[in-house]
Parts: sequence; structure tokens; C-alpha cells
Amino acid sequence: MNRTLKIAIQGGPASFHETAAKQLFPAAPLSTIPCASFPELCQALESGLADYAVMAVQNSLAGPLLPNYRLMAEYGFSVTAERWLLLDQTLMALPGQNLEDIQQVWSHPIALLQCCDYLNQWAGVSTKETADTADTARLLKEEQITGVAAIASRKAAELYGLQVLHQNVANDVENYTRFVVLSRQRPQKVATKATLLLPYPVVKFSLENVLEKLDTCQLELTMLQPLPSTNPGQPQDWVLEMEGDEAGCITQLLAALQTVSPNHQVLGLYPKAEAPLPQDRLAGCLSDVLKAQPELV
Repeated sequence: MNRTLKIAIQGGPASFHETAAKQLFPAAPLSTIPCASFPELCQALESGLADYAVMAVQNSLAGPLLPNYRLMAEYGFSVTAERWLLLDQTLMALPGQNLEDIQQVWSHPIALLQCCDYLNQWAGVSTKETADTADTARLLKEEQITGVAAIASRKAAELYGLQVLHQNVANDVENYTRFVVLSRQRPQKVATKATLLLPYPVVKFSLENVLEKLDTCQLELTMLQPLPSTNPGQPQDWVLEMEGDEAGCITQLLAALQTVSPNHQVLGLYPKAEAPLPQDRLAGCLSDVLKAQPELV
């Protein structure tokens, strides 16, 4: 019998991270380790408490979760798999509550951002950031909080016996988040996608050479973003993601990069997942970055 895998996730039961973990490990018996924050998730993996971690890194409406790339670089973790998950952001409250009873909406800050169009149309209602969507639903139920609605998954409403006030409150019903599997080891496998960290001097002075090598290796650049700097005034490293169709293209590219970026850090080599939307419909896509910083190309 297969050993039960321990997977660290941000949030608890009925969270989107739990759903993603079950989809990323469909054939394995697993138990999830709920974590209150992404740093806590990384600590659980680093300590050996968890075998793997599942972490959100990109949302189609809110863009990349760049601090999470910084965390995986700092901890030296490796991305081994990815999956896009359709999020059903649902407005819920205690049974008997109506929309006119609601004075505040609570949820994770990224969920609130994904639903900002809906919330901005709701006059007189404020928002409050919480650590997790599903745990917010649990809190409303356990503490019997009235006058407050939560934004979480429909699964959370069902688990905690909350009343659905409004379904699909995200800015777009096609609201996807990309989740990755993090490991302490770097498994050897055929990769069709790579996540790299480029030092700032490479991005500033050699980006054209990097892009040329991607083109030569028939790879598509899907992300190029500056990471939050750990020290104010310090040049920012950049995260680069690329993918291709042919096995061996990533290996060829990494060898070619040694001449223009010998100090790059490989954050993951893994099979690419099919993106649910075209690149130009993903918030923070490459074209947006290059338009905002044309001096890079």
C-alpha cells in the first residue's frame, strides 16, 4: 500500500489549495497540512513536516503572486508540476442573512482583488482582509458572525453550512489560478517548462541575447517579472518562465544561457500544463510588462 503523502497547503479544508492538491496528486493517498500563510507553508516543507507543498503563483485576473517566487528562491525549493484551477468565488453568509444585511465582506486579499468590480458596485459595504478564503467561512459559522459575508468556494459554503448570497462574484467567470508543487529535491525528468531567476544585470544588459536564445530553441517566454526586493534600493532579480513542445528544448536553452547568464537560478524544471486562456488574457502577461518597461527590449 502506498504511503500517505503529506502536502502543505495555504488554508484549510475546502480551500482552493486543498482542491488543487487533490488534483495535482490524483493517484496518491494524501493528507493536507493547513498553513496560515505562505511563509508558514515553506517552513513546513523545509522542516520535513511535509513531503511536498502546493502553492498558488499566478491568477488570471490578479496576475503573478511574485512574493511566492521570492519565497521559493530563498528556500531553494524546486517546482515539479503545475495545474490551473477554475475558482468559483462565491459570496456567503450565515443562514437567514440577506444582501441588505451585509455591512462587511471578508476574504483573502487576492480573492478580494479578483472580485473588486463586484465589491466596488456595493455602496456602503467595506472589506476586510483575512488569511484564507475557506477559513473565513469557517470563522463566520463557528462564531455566528452576522452582518458579514465571506468570499470563498462553494465547497466551503457547503462544508460550513453557509447560505450562498451570490455565485461567481469574480470580475470574470473565467477566473483561474495556477498552482505549483514544491519539492526539497529536484527530480530528474523530461521538462517542457522552466522557471528561472535572472540577476538584474542580465535583464538590463543581456535580455535581448536571452530572448534570442529562447527563439533559437523554439521556446515561448510566458512570464518576465521583477521580484520584490528584499532590501530597499537593491536591484531587483527577475523571474522568467518559458515553455516548449519538444523534449530537450529546455536542456538546450539552459546550456545556451551559460554564456549570457551564468548566475541564473533554476527554480523548476517540469511538464507544462495547458493554459486555460490565451497569454494576452492573463493579467500581468509578458506584453504588459514590456509595454510598461520598453527599455528592456
